[in-house]
Amino acid sequence: MSNGTPADAEALQLESMTIPSLAIVCEILANAFIIWFLLIDFPMKCSRLAAETGGKQTCGMETGAYIIAFISAILILAGVYYLAKWNFPQAPPNQ
Repeated sequence: MSNGTPADAEALQLESMTIPSLAIVCEILANAFIIWFLLIDFPMKCSRLAAETGGKQTCGMETGAYIIAFISAILILAGVYYLAKWNFPQAPPNQ
């Protein structure tokens, strides 16, 4: 029984996951940038502003920024798990 796929692809049950894998890699990079911006770049600019104005102008990190960074970290871990699960498939169970 053939459904139009090549014989060896049908035998190995291969599927193309190039586009979803690239999307996951882009998602991981975007979340890494979000974490870098919220936890490194933004506080550095705030401390520079406070130093330049002698403490008259400051900007504080809101709790929401830490929550967003935490959610981004969870999304990074989920993306890495997805890629690891797809790229390193488990052996089929013995029957």
